[in-house]
Amino acid sequence: MPFTAKPIIGGDAFDQARSIGLEADGELALLSDTAEQAACLRRHWDAITALGWMTTAIPEESGGAGGDLSDLAALVGGAGRGGLPLPIAASCGVLPMLLAGHPEILAALAEGRFRIALIPADAVRDDDADVLQLADGRLAGAAVGIETPPDPTHALLVVGDALLLVSTEVAGVAVTRYQRIDGRPSADWRFTGVAVDPSWILAHDEGVVQRAIEARDIGALLTCIEAVSAAGALLEQTIEYLLNRVQFGVPLATHQALRHRVAEMYVEYENLRGLVAQALRSTTAGAPDAWRDIAFAKLRLGEAGRFIAQSTIQCHGGMGMTEGLQAIRLARRIMMAEFEYGDRSFQAQRLLADAA
Repeated sequence: MPFTAKPIIGGDAFDQARSIGLEADGELALLSDTAEQAACLRRHWDAITALGWMTTAIPEESGGAGGDLSDLAALVGGAGRGGLPLPIAASCGVLPMLLAGHPEILAALAEGRFRIALIPADAVRDDDADVLQLADGRLAGAAVGIETPPDPTHALLVVGDALLLVSTEVAGVAVTRYQRIDGRPSADWRFTGVAVDPSWILAHDEGVVQRAIEARDIGALLTCIEAVSAAGALLEQTIEYLLNRVQFGVPLATHQALRHRVAEMYVEYENLRGLVAQALRSTTAGAPDAWRDIAFAKLRLGEAGRFIAQSTIQCHGGMGMTEGLQAIRLARRIMMAEFEYGDRSFQAQRLLADAA
């Protein structure tokens, strides 16, 4: 029997994001040249900026739409369902939260003049000696695998208790751009003795650390919503494939082993969806322990998401090893989502420390 996944938050924003995601995914599937893929992503980035996506979580007094978490959830859910390989959670949700109180920067973000990549305090680096440091007015260190918007113009860094906005054009900043396995634009960043102008430091106090933690949790929640939406699409597409693919005269869906695997995928999907929906409800309600719900959901995403993605590839057989199906691209996205805003090991350690 066909299956249709129900979005956690639906509506016009979800439908628009899904439509744009499907359009972008279809275009990218036909391109093999990295420059053409980058140009396609930039075109769609400019389009969603013009549609006002970046203004969603920006307060009205700062020129934004004044939307809430439900509005963000609809956007990232639709983008996840459509497979849009752009940093919607970071740019529409996390960055506006970190940049609160800086209307001029938020305006530049909303208008598309600034395309900002977020480099968190726990950013991955190749060498321990490359830890980001701000000392004597200079910024040094490196971060790798940072998700970025197309052609980033700035980096927003959390370094200790300092929040800095640094242009990619200043001396000492080196950016190596590429695309991750899920098709998202990413970059490795290196800062070599960058002379920091005082105006680049947006905040320098203990409040930066707490705000960065809260922003990380919002990013984790939005990533979970996006991944659940993608998982629902995977389940739909896997069931449709098994119902319609005929081998040896019968549909693949008649094979008991495959039916059992799809049933297991469905159970994992519904359990994950329930955890993410609960995390969204508690966060929207302002519950003081909402971070635990987010941590549980993100922890489960690392396990259930990987199972659903791998099972999708296996159920598609030889087709599961090709680039021709959107399901395969969605599977890679779900597996990458685990590592954003704290992977399952990080979330498990966090929950254990709280319980101790």
